[in-house]
Amino acid sequence: MLAHLIVPRGHEKRELIMRFILKQIKRLAITGLILVGVLLAAIPVTYAYMLARFRAMKQKGTPTGPSNELAMVEKRDMNDVFSRLQEIPFKPLRPLALGLGKAALNNSFLLFQNTMRATGGRIYPYPTDFEKVVIESFDGTPLSVVVGMHDDDRPRPGLVLSHGFMGSKGDHYIVDSALTAFAAWGFNVLAVDLRNFGESQRLSHSPTTAGWKEGEDLLAAAKYLGEKPGVTSVGMAGFSMGAGSVMRAAYMNREYPYLTGGAIAWNGYADARRMVEYISTKPEPRDPFFPVYLGFRLMHRLRLEDMKRYIEDTEILEFFDRPLEEANFMEYIERVAAPHCGVSAEECYANSSPEEFLADVEVPLLVVHAADDPVCPPSEMDSLMEIAEDNPNVNVWMLPTGSHCLFRYYDKNWYESVMRDFFSYWASWD
Repeated sequence: MLAHLIVPRGHEKRELIMRFILKQIKRLAITGLILVGVLLAAIPVTYAYMLARFRAMKQKGTPTGPSNELAMVEKRDMNDVFSRLQEIPFKPLRPLALGLGKAALNNSFLLFQNTMRATGGRIYPYPTDFEKVVIESFDGTPLSVVVGMHDDDRPRPGLVLSHGFMGSKGDHYIVDSALTAFAAWGFNVLAVDLRNFGESQRLSHSPTTAGWKEGEDLLAAAKYLGEKPGVTSVGMAGFSMGAGSVMRAAYMNREYPYLTGGAIAWNGYADARRMVEYISTKPEPRDPFFPVYLGFRLMHRLRLEDMKRYIEDTEILEFFDRPLEEANFMEYIERVAAPHCGVSAEECYANSSPEEFLADVEVPLLVVHAADDPVCPPSEMDSLMEIAEDNPNVNVWMLPTGSHCLFRYYDKNWYESVMRDFFSYWASWD
């Protein structure tokens, strides 16, 4: 009799557990669908706001020359401009989670759609003031760029903008910066898709090199913009891997003197090999980098799957045919990027590591970083700070917060003021 009574109770308990599990799965599914819906809805809303803000800035009238304060500066140097920038109040949004949320709403889908040829760089199209063109890097690699030129026949400075790893010129922070520089600061602007990213990945198979060849891409873009009629000087800003590329371009400017209006590297790194190893190594789940690591792994896997559709080299295809947990960016550099460029992996890493050449930079270069950057650890700045002490052309600025390339979302006024004042300081208007 007792056995007869116990069986139903055990059975009912299992049913209750299953119902509870199914209920939680349903809740998670609904939450996931709501989250996806919010992220998707944020795209058209964000785009409409950017265009409305762009039109409003244009209606106010674009500057046609430097401010009276800058016009009075006779001798310009990095110490002077850096002291001016330090006076700009930095008031990050509190709580910081709000800034992270804004960045996620504006950029989440962009990173994943950038992994595929068919969809890369297509979420936030530029207004008709910008023209899409294809230029060539110094090694012949075709690059997709957009160029915004003022049509008032006035001499104006130019600015080149570069995205980061797995990004594109269509990323929210790039488009927003480009529109602001064009309409509010009076600059001519070029935004570039580095090789193997954005729309440039549809033009060639040239692999990314973590900063080396991308530095050449940026100088080729600066050359193209600088040769436009009425462009008086060309500045350059890059983010994350784009920051490493900007630092490489600043160094290579000795050979290709097309960077004439200063450069800012946002949240970059010192050692490319160490950086590639860092993003390829699984951290502890409690590490702030852990969710980013998972995202990188997934994006890298999606990119490899997409590349298998058009890559014909059998040796490379063997590397691509790996499970998600084995998608390793270090092997990509060693087995794909370095051989493609005809160098060893060590040479590739050295050419992409700013600590190897920052001492020889001869153009104004500001390196900005955050003490809480989970992607490019703040320790990456240690060697660059030491080098900058002996190079009057370079300053390294460590801020207490800003995460990874989120300064624009933490304090937009500060970010835009730093960009505007730095590039206006070094710009030539005649």
